[in-house]
Amino acid sequence: MQTSIKMRISEELKNEASQVLRDCGLTVSSAVRLFLEQVVSHQGIPFEVKRPSARMKIALQEATEIETKASHRFTSVDDMLKGLNDDESQEK
Repeated sequence: MQTSIKMRISEELKNEASQVLRDCGLTVSSAVRLFLEQVVSHQGIPFEVKRPSARMKIALQEATEIETKASHRFTSVDDMLKGLNDDESQEK
């Protein structure tokens, strides 16, 4: 069974990373899949993690704010669909 991962990143980061990965013959999806395979293989992060750069600190802060301000949290797909249907009913 396959699943999907959804993440929020800046458009600038996505574009820059996509170009680098394209030059390496990879898509963003294949690079993430490769990274996750390496996490499993190494039983941890497959590279040294250092103190975040200023740019990384901003990105981490933005991610935290997005998570904090999220108006809907769901525990299952069924709950999410019910919530979406409830929202549509209220708009009419």
